[in-house]
Amino acid sequence: MLEYYSHAVEKDGRREGSKLLKDHLQEVGKAIQGLMIQASVHSCRLIPEIGYFLGIAHDFGKYTNFFQDYLLSKVEGPSSKHYHGFISAIFAAYLMDKFLKNTGNNNKYLPLLAYFVVLHHHGDLNAIELDIVHAGYLKGKGFPLVSEPWRSKLKTLQYQLEDIYRNVAVIEGEYSQLLEHHLIKDIRIEDFLTSWHDVLSSLDKLRYQLIEKENEEAKLSSFISTLFLFSLLIDADKKEAADVIGIKRKEIPGDLVDRYRLASPDINTETTIGIDGIRNKIYTNVSKKASDVKLSNHFFTLTAPTGTGKTLASLSFALKFRERIENEKRYTPRIIYSLPFTSIIDQNYEVIQDVLRHLPNFIQDENTYLIKHHHLADLKYKTEDEERPINESLLLVESWESEMIVTTFIQLLHSIIGFKNKFLKKFHNIAGSIILLDEVQNIPIEYWPLVNNMFKLLAEQFGCYIILLTATRPLIFDENEAVLLLDHSEEYFKQLDRVTLIPEKKALHLDEFFQKFTKLYDKSNSYLIVLNTIKSSIAFYKMLKEDGIFKELINKRHLFYLSTNIIPRVRAERLRMIRGLLKQGEKIVVVSTQVVEAGVDIDLDVVIRDIGPIDSIIQVAGRCNRGMGDVKGKVYVYNLEDDRCSYAKYVYGSTHYVVSRDLLGSSSLEEPQFLDLINRYFSLMVQKKNQDDSMHIWKAIKNFVFHHPNMKSISDFKLINEKNGYVDVFVEIDKKAKSLLANYVKRVVKEKDFRKRQDNYLLLRKEFKSYIISIPKQVSVGLESINGELLSLPYEQMKVYYEDDTGFKRIEDGSIFF
Repeated sequence: MLEYYSHAVEKDGRREGSKLLKDHLQEVGKAIQGLMIQASVHSCRLIPEIGYFLGIAHDFGKYTNFFQDYLLSKVEGPSSKHYHGFISAIFAAYLMDKFLKNTGNNNKYLPLLAYFVVLHHHGDLNAIELDIVHAGYLKGKGFPLVSEPWRSKLKTLQYQLEDIYRNVAVIEGEYSQLLEHHLIKDIRIEDFLTSWHDVLSSLDKLRYQLIEKENEEAKLSSFISTLFLFSLLIDADKKEAADVIGIKRKEIPGDLVDRYRLASPDINTETTIGIDGIRNKIYTNVSKKASDVKLSNHFFTLTAPTGTGKTLASLSFALKFRERIENEKRYTPRIIYSLPFTSIIDQNYEVIQDVLRHLPNFIQDENTYLIKHHHLADLKYKTEDEERPINESLLLVESWESEMIVTTFIQLLHSIIGFKNKFLKKFHNIAGSIILLDEVQNIPIEYWPLVNNMFKLLAEQFGCYIILLTATRPLIFDENEAVLLLDHSEEYFKQLDRVTLIPEKKALHLDEFFQKFTKLYDKSNSYLIVLNTIKSSIAFYKMLKEDGIFKELINKRHLFYLSTNIIPRVRAERLRMIRGLLKQGEKIVVVSTQVVEAGVDIDLDVVIRDIGPIDSIIQVAGRCNRGMGDVKGKVYVYNLEDDRCSYAKYVYGSTHYVVSRDLLGSSSLEEPQFLDLINRYFSLMVQKKNQDDSMHIWKAIKNFVFHHPNMKSISDFKLINEKNGYVDVFVEIDKKAKSLLANYVKRVVKEKDFRKRQDNYLLLRKEFKSYIISIPKQVSVGLESINGELLSLPYEQMKVYYEDDTGFKRIEDGSIFF
């Protein structure tokens, strides 16, 4: 009797089948069906049975002897006959067509969507027009009307169909078992083998109708269904292949944050005065909204000044609101807390972790309740008091199998406006979720219309709830689109008068600015100086070190430098030292770039910033007199330039610079005026900033152009622009780093077995990346290449290329690079 396998393993020097194909198909189908039952899907007309049929179709092409021979030998033949994606995709379309006819389901584009997601389930999504052959070109023996590579693909398909026909009775028998007790029972594989031509022709007609004839609502519904089905398939397929056991959902009581605040010795929940009184009032009012707002409202904003407890207030609202959704809508939303930068995730994660520790079984099942996901995060997944193996942990973390996820804007937004397999495999777990976006103003203004449209689509189709948290209300949603979680928020801004903002409009060179600072400096105060470029920050820091006025500061080691020019590990250590000294009441000076702006919990007496966007200035002002001390803090804004132009123009462009400069003027501003200032800034920026990118990508979404070499595509969405002309360098800053690099080269670069190489990389990744910085190519001359892309700075050459306090020496021919 013939046996068909989906996977194989190496055993005693030879390969043997490890999993029967029919079992793999059934398990993937059941897994997708189970995930769909859990998910909140509103108007997509996607019922769980559809997921099962998708699962049993996705690897149909593995029934060829070409694939079975390849699987057991791992030797590729002279052709691509063992490829199974195209034939499996056609079969998926055939199966979905049968489903529609058997059930009367009116989701007529299901065959097209199934074809598309199965075709790409081992890779990234493409433009749908590139994946459909025109029906008229299928005529003639040998397909003379089509061009390469379509001709080769179609000829290969014919070989595969002929091969399957030889064993059609066996394969049909297996599918009879797979379809037992399901809605389709009249599948005959022989019928598919003779009707594939008709299936391809119908796909071309469906593509034309969807893209050229349908209204926007139908296109968007099909688009969101595509992401959902693709996510379900690739996640279930990967987990089933790796034998990853599913994670049971957990309950979290809605009043958990209330309990945490009452038990915390650092929180006075009774006071009504000072900053703590303001925090208590905000917390109470926001928490109460969870029972007051209508579940039909899907967009909320929480606007409050920096340092007034938005994290705990929003978390309390989210947990209470989740509990209410469970009771009234009978499904359990995940809570996704998203922030702009990896540098500020840890402290928010730790707060949420502290809250969840009040659950009796949190320690044993930590990651079923909470995970942290970004490119530097640990890939550890702990459940039932033990850590899952690294390959399982990767699958569970990357698909967001947890009740609460703390992550970056990049992970979230590239998963809902994306084309890459690794991002989209979590999309189905975003369905029905409560999404908190902290410091949302950091999303580039040119993408605001796109983000607005996409979140509306998620709310409409999947019932997602979106909460924008900010101290500077951006105009991503109009006032009539979102419910305010904090009524009369402007009153809280008026109550806080912690700082005075003092702008100086006159442009200054760095040496002039230094002279200003020496006159301003008072050793009884602590200072944060935020400059726009690494070039200017290093130059200013060195001026401080070389001037005798600051000798005492330097001797006490109370002068610090922070930027992305120093390795992440050292940056984190310095932030810990800074927090520790400030807590002890020590007076320090910190020279930094924008890495300290949003969410970094430090509190200094005086803040000085080179001019930048108004929201950035307000953010950095939140690092000044944060605790509402007796002495009012000062925030100075200077306009620094080199011989060519303002440093702000290098980083932010002319529009941000000019609008900010004109709005600030030269008169002092008090904190109660900040809200009006930021509102005027965003209004002007929306008018001036070109938002064509949003329009083009939204058009690509409606036309299913995920990635296309010659068209504006979804793949053009980039939250952070890649630095052209920059390279990554591993810095052997000490002997530990040297040993880590040697281990990486041995276990990753030189490891030939792919699975071992991947597992080794995942184990080393977090620590390894903490030694990497990005530098201009021009200053990397002489550094060694590790793997063709990553460079290394050897420990023996540290003194030549790297300084302990300011990081990599960006000097070539006497010029410091920007």
